[in-house]
Amino acid sequence: MQLLQLNAARETTMTNSHPLKNRSLVAAAGLVAALALFYACANVVSPTGGPRDEDPPEVVRSTPPDRATNFTGDEIRIFFNEFVQLQNIRQQLLVSPPLQQTPEVRIRGQSIIVEIEEELRPETTYNLFFGDAIRDITEGNAIPNFQFVFSTGSYVDSLSVMGQVKNAYNLEPEEGVYVMMYDEVYDSIPYLERPVYLAKTDENGHFRINNMAGGEYLMFGLRDNNANFLYDLPDEQIAFIDSLVTPEYIEEPSIPEDEDENGDGDPDTTLEITGEEVITTPAEAETRTDIRQQGDTLFPGDTLLPGDTLFPGDTLLPADTLMPGALHPAETFYTMYLFQEKDTAQRVSSSLERQGLIRVVFRVPYDSVWVREIRRPFEEDDWYIPEFNNRRDTLKIWFADTSRDSLFLEVLDQNRVLDTIRHSTAPRRIRERDPSEIEYDPLRISMNYRRASAVPYHSNLGIRSDHPIAEIDPGKITLFEHDSIPVEISFDFRDNVRRTLYIEPLPEPETPHQIEILPGAITDIFGKTNDTLRTRFTTTTTENYGRLILNIDLPHHENQFILELLDRNENVLRSMVIREDGTYRFDYLDPATYSVRLIDDKDETGQWDTGHYLMREQPDPVYMFHESVQIRENWDVELPWMVQ
Repeated sequence: MQLLQLNAARETTMTNSHPLKNRSLVAAAGLVAALALFYACANVVSPTGGPRDEDPPEVVRSTPPDRATNFTGDEIRIFFNEFVQLQNIRQQLLVSPPLQQTPEVRIRGQSIIVEIEEELRPETTYNLFFGDAIRDITEGNAIPNFQFVFSTGSYVDSLSVMGQVKNAYNLEPEEGVYVMMYDEVYDSIPYLERPVYLAKTDENGHFRINNMAGGEYLMFGLRDNNANFLYDLPDEQIAFIDSLVTPEYIEEPSIPEDEDENGDGDPDTTLEITGEEVITTPAEAETRTDIRQQGDTLFPGDTLLPGDTLFPGDTLLPADTLMPGALHPAETFYTMYLFQEKDTAQRVSSSLERQGLIRVVFRVPYDSVWVREIRRPFEEDDWYIPEFNNRRDTLKIWFADTSRDSLFLEVLDQNRVLDTIRHSTAPRRIRERDPSEIEYDPLRISMNYRRASAVPYHSNLGIRSDHPIAEIDPGKITLFEHDSIPVEISFDFRDNVRRTLYIEPLPEPETPHQIEILPGAITDIFGKTNDTLRTRFTTTTTENYGRLILNIDLPHHENQFILELLDRNENVLRSMVIREDGTYRFDYLDPATYSVRLIDDKDETGQWDTGHYLMREQPDPVYMFHESVQIRENWDVELPWMVQ
């Protein structure tokens, strides 16, 4: 910057001596120097800004006011504290009771204008439900479940319904599910019509629909994947109440005078939750994570904060406190269970995986599938070996006779023909090769454990084969303890596929072992044999495991139940069928955290069955043990469970 100033000064001394001219040149030179100095010193950077705006827009006023009566106009204007945008307003906006023409909604400044293009019914409460359509223009923060209410009569309808939506399979609360009410009663209404009242569940699955008129309604929950408020997609989830629902009056909470001395509608005093946590401001209350659940106990001095609910049967004692947003008790609390109907449209696809193996895949799990050759039936019924997967949606067809060029197969589920397929019995060759040049891979085999350092002593060792096994040579399979002491063993198969060869007896606990499998010990249905396999391993001991003991009182004894042990990811690890009260154990559990589920198997299918709306079938009831279970090494956990 100094260099620029010196150059500018030097230029002024070299000018003409005329005083006016000199002054002009000096001024020009000064301007050039200033501009050069400005551009040399300026460093333009993006503003750092403050914390991210996570607050949705707030309503500051409206014309008419919210919950206005005797409304006779055709336009509503709502003003916000910031500029807003509308997202999917045509899909989100719902008016109850419905109008023939959807109102036109447009933005003007920091407000929205709703234009009503038809005559409204007299003496009627209208609810404009905007869903999450109104958002701020900077961060896109939505006003959740925004509603605007007005009446063409002298009063606003004041009845409500409240409840919760849970997942039917794991009982977890379902967020973002529409709860829809219909004042017409016929079975197909959720497929054909939009609801008259609507709400959306919060993060705890709770919902509340206000400003309803008296009467009886159908209630549904819908995971609406295309935002049209219709149950019209096969992958949408639904929940429903079997009986008609009657809304009731639920008193809005009020603030005690001694807690609102400044009259701002917020409590002024410090509030206490069950004597453990202190909330000093409503803003802090909004950040809490311990939302009250049904079954929690209220004690004198307890506080219900925003989002908390008083459930049926709760007693509000004089010392208890309700903050704004907490809900007063309703006579009926509706719980709905969300499920996806079973897709019954079956489709079958197939492929030749390799020589001697055809894979058939089913879109819908089958009951009892089988195949038959329809062009040239085999004389033997066991010409193929069927292999089913656990989900019963895939069938592997193993066949050793590849003398035929192709197979014409009919696929049946019980006695119903699903499809007809045709396949060559061998993959297409890329080019003709001399048979003497073809290298035949050996049969691949492996052991049935994962970690050689910790093989479970309580499970049989097994030898797995890539293909069904036709023959074994027991003399070529040897098991040693402590690497050198041979163990007398025997072998057996436990299913018709014969791909795993089990070894008896069980291995000794906490003992090093070695197994040796020599070439030719195992021959598959195609005549392939194995190469040498040697492996060392050490078995676990009883101290490596824990045990879970459950003393269960069932809710009824009309049918069977399925007791399941789940891991952290809700995968089923163990299951058993039970029919009566008693003590049930899960032994040999690895140290971990588990959960327990009980399925009321109403139809005794041996599995959890989903529901079907038109057939008025609810999903099989599910009961979850109220807490996760921590299992430790060499430790028994015994728990009572009165299922209800």
